[in-house]
Amino acid sequence: MSVLDASRLALKAVWLLSASAAAFAAEVECDLRQVTDRIHVIVGSDHQTCPIKAVEHPLTNPGIVVGDAGVIVIDPGSSLQVGRLVMDRIEGLTDKPVVAVFNTHIHGLYWLGNQAVKERYPDAVIHAHERMIARIRSGEGAFWVEAITGGHEGDATDYVVPDVGLKGGEILSIAGIRLHIHHPGHAHTDHDLYVEVPDERTVFLGGLVVEPEVPSQGVPQDADFEGQISATRELLDLAVERYIPGRGEPAGKELPTRAVAFLEALYEGTNRYYEQDLADYEITERLKADLSDYERWYDFGQLGAVISEMYLQVEAASL
Repeated sequence: MSVLDASRLALKAVWLLSASAAAFAAEVECDLRQVTDRIHVIVGSDHQTCPIKAVEHPLTNPGIVVGDAGVIVIDPGSSLQVGRLVMDRIEGLTDKPVVAVFNTHIHGLYWLGNQAVKERYPDAVIHAHERMIARIRSGEGAFWVEAITGGHEGDATDYVVPDVGLKGGEILSIAGIRLHIHHPGHAHTDHDLYVEVPDERTVFLGGLVVEPEVPSQGVPQDADFEGQISATRELLDLAVERYIPGRGEPAGKELPTRAVAFLEALYEGTNRYYEQDLADYEITERLKADLSDYERWYDFGQLGAVISEMYLQVEAASL
């Protein structure tokens, strides 16, 4: 099975679960939540205040930074409709235009809202890692549109390729806001960016950390798990106080601390049981029991997909 085919199956599962939950969700607004004086976020994964509703509500956490001369958006969401919702929330907060967007990685739940940004603010400059741009152009842009919005009967989402490719390490000043752009190497994907706002002592994590959710469960074949552990450990050394995950509640250092503890337990357990010549499905059952403290995390029942990929990476490292 190809990476794209496996990703399609994973995304279909996400959206089937979403549609089921939506039937029980009250119709409420997905409001911006203030994190600092300048930073706000829609906690799309908080389904009490932003219920799951097909392609119209975010499942991830779109963030905004209000600068002196404009607004910066981090990950505008999964569709044209979600992007429009994010633009509406921004316009309810400030009359400053959106001047810049940062896409943290290729997974479509995070960036297909680019279209709505350009629809409303055509001069806004969209940034992403140069590898993400290459992957979009190689066919993954069309894949993610179909995987996430292919069954939607409203206005069609189209992918918008970011304008500026980044490598990581850039220090930028946009609309009076200083930004440090970090690329940890191959981690959740081969091109993750996380965006630090030093003066607000805050960092946006993209897909690198999600909680409460099994890390990299949706597309485990995109991840390098040793790299993701190392990258998550790096986050603890940042001079920041607030971490905004790709999904889940903003928090302090306890957020990456929990994330790396889970990843390390999962990887070390996979490695230990591999050395005992257990098959991946046997390892999955052992680790579900060993890590039962996490059983309420999203997708814990799907732990096998992550362990199967970890198994292959452990096996490759042993050769």
